[in-house]
Amino acid sequence: MKLELLKKIIREEVRAAVKEELQEVMNEAVKYASTPTKPTDVYQTVEKGQPKKWSVGKSASLDEMLQATRSEMTGEDFNNITGGSGVQKPNFASSMASNMGMTENSGPMPGIDISKLDFVSKAKQVLDAAVQKDKKRSGGL
Repeated sequence: MKLELLKKIIREEVRAAVKEELQEVMNEAVKYASTPTKPTDVYQTVEKGQPKKWSVGKSASLDEMLQATRSEMTGEDFNNITGGSGVQKPNFASSMASNMGMTENSGPMPGIDISKLDFVSKAKQVLDAAVQKDKKRSGGL
C-alpha cells in the first residue's frame, strides 16, 4: 500500500509541476503573439509620378518600347535568347512518336493486330444479324 501511495503522490506532484510550467510557457506565447511587430520595409518606395525602372512611362507606346529594346539589345543577347538560328516551331507529334518508340526506324508498331482475332472476321455477319433483329422489333420489313 505504501508503494501505491508513493506512486500516487509522485504522479500528482509531477502533474502539478508540468501544469505550472506549461501555464508559464502558454502565458509567454500569448504575450509574444499579441505584441504587434513593426513590419520590415523590404520594398523600395517610388515617388509618385516617377516611372518604375523597367517602365518607359505611361505615355510610351509599344513601338517606342520595342525600339528601346532594339537599341539596347546586342547580337549576343539575341543569340542567347533565340538559340542562334531563330525561333522554330517544335514538332510535338514527331517528338512524342520518337519518345514512344513509334518511328519508322524502330521496327513494328506496338499493340496487337486485331484482324487476327476470330470475332473480327465474323463482324459483318454479326452486324447484319443485329440490324435484322432491330428491324423485326421495330416492325419494319
